[in-house]
Amino acid sequence: MHSRDRRLGPIVLGLLLGLSFACALGRPSQVSPSEIPELESRVARDPNNGDLVLRFAAALFADGRCDTALVTARRGGELSPRNSLGPLVVGQCLEQAGRYPEAITTYNAFASLYPEAPGIGAVRGRVVLAQRAHATSIARRALAAEDSLSALTPDPETVGVLPLVVAGDSAYEPLSLGLAEIIRADLALLQRFRTVERLQLQALVNELALSTTDLVDQATAVRVGRLAQAGRLVQGTAAIQRLDETRLEASVVLRSGEVTGPASAEGDFRDLLVLEKELVLGIANALGYQLTVAERQRVLDNGTQRLAAFLAYASGLSAEERGDYRTAALHFAEAVRQDPGFGAAQERHAAAVGADIMTQATPSEITTVGTAVDAAMPSPGVVQVADAFVTAVIDVSGTQGESATAPGAGGLTTSTTVDPPPALPFTPRTITVIFRIPLP
Repeated sequence: MHSRDRRLGPIVLGLLLGLSFACALGRPSQVSPSEIPELESRVARDPNNGDLVLRFAAALFADGRCDTALVTARRGGELSPRNSLGPLVVGQCLEQAGRYPEAITTYNAFASLYPEAPGIGAVRGRVVLAQRAHATSIARRALAAEDSLSALTPDPETVGVLPLVVAGDSAYEPLSLGLAEIIRADLALLQRFRTVERLQLQALVNELALSTTDLVDQATAVRVGRLAQAGRLVQGTAAIQRLDETRLEASVVLRSGEVTGPASAEGDFRDLLVLEKELVLGIANALGYQLTVAERQRVLDNGTQRLAAFLAYASGLSAEERGDYRTAALHFAEAVRQDPGFGAAQERHAAAVGADIMTQATPSEITTVGTAVDAAMPSPGVVQVADAFVTAVIDVSGTQGESATAPGAGGLTTSTTVDPPPALPFTPRTITVIFRIPLP
């Protein structure tokens, strides 16, 4: 949690100002440890009032008394199961204790049971933050136990996909994570294999202070695989020299250090999503796996078919990895606008909005943060950020149906102007999202 006096960005500041008016209308207000005696007395008189019990738990949490808050919040959650305060208090107390898997289970169970509950965005935001903290803790434990892990034999059916090395203009760098994640998601559809989550591998890369180019080193890849307990790692490159010269290549590094012959796909950049599917089929072959007809179709159907949506999604993953959830939310929203049926982008957008606000909330704001996130959540496809101008680094290609301007400085650009819904508690401002392709 950040200190109370941290300067809030325009979204959260506006939301919190709006909430001050909302409190007068009977909506949740911030909680204070000073309320504990009164709340304790009221709960004693009305022990079956779940919302009251949960506010008492929130006050205990704000006072740093997580042991008591945890028990109280669980009781309140039984009485008011749809109130998001329950999982928010329980989950954050578990996080503070380093019990991340339990916290993530708590959040996900609530989201599964009550996907439309008030405050659900805040719960989903906490999932993102808890998953990242958990991945970091796993990576640090693995490094501390590296000698003992060396004696273990990683499961040969567990596969990890390293960030790809992007060769060419730096504008395409977000494809490093974007392509790695869609390749991992495609491989996860194959019945035989288990895949290592992107966050876990990235946490190891971060803890080892590795650059993306380090990951093409055979010995480094073997070490990362051993730490992640993955029997096989996919390492690859994306070479984009010209719009009509794009080559994807990937090899599989075995736990023995042996590297398979590379699978590859090449063609026009505008066919990037087709090339990725070709590459995945080649990787499966390198893994010694023959896809069933049904698996092949699932791979081909997985993700978005819209290049513009994928590129925005890749930019969102890149921003998310930097911890810039606000920019990530903007890119994910653009991905949804480009492809309203892009489920992964929808989920990541909602989570990024929640994570952005949750990272700036104080313990006393736990009772209001759910309302703040709900207010910040736009309708699908609507970009909702105040006073922002964002330049994405990669293409919305002319073949995807977007209108393109004439080439200008730095490349071909297209722009979309979107206004936030006027009901939000901050002044709506027009924002422009520009996608740029570096020209050959």
